[in-house]
Amino acid sequence: MAKLLFQHSLVVALFVVSGAAFAADVESEMSLSYGDGEHIQLSSRSQVKNWYVTGYNNSQFVATGDDNDAQSWFFNGGYQHKLRSELSLFVEAGVNNQYDDIATRKGFNLSTGVNYQPLKSLSIQSKLVQVHQPKYDNTEHSLELSSTYHLLKNIDVKAVYQVEAQQDKQTQQQVQFGLGYRF
Repeated sequence: MAKLLFQHSLVVALFVVSGAAFAADVESEMSLSYGDGEHIQLSSRSQVKNWYVTGYNNSQFVATGDDNDAQSWFFNGGYQHKLRSELSLFVEAGVNNQYDDIATRKGFNLSTGVNYQPLKSLSIQSKLVQVHQPKYDNTEHSLELSSTYHLLKNIDVKAVYQVEAQQDKQTQQQVQFGLGYRF
């Protein structure tokens, strides 16, 4: 757990340093979400023009009993292209805490999707994700639909629906609801 906190602290420190270097051009956001009685998600995002860097934790669908199995940390970089003022496409890639070697693609993830923001306070996103899990020697594919509504200045309500398919396993579905606080 301390290793994961250190990794995320390092990413946050990098965001702060990069933010100081580009002061006016960098948009940064950190948030903490709690939902469905089990999951706490810490995430951060820094963006310079169309390029961005994110770091966040994500719980897997099925915990095998070991606490480390249920927690995955992702560090991604991506590009976002606006089609219209409220609609944008994005593509991102990165590593997770199971990262071993780029040549073997262990702990590597790719995702692409669409972000729609019809109102300043409402964001809807659909995303296709591929995550290689070396520990289980498989690749999971998922489709995620999520929405975030800004209730108050720093308080969000979030909802996520995810369908996941793994090799040689049944398709699983998950719905999460939660509250988030933006720093």
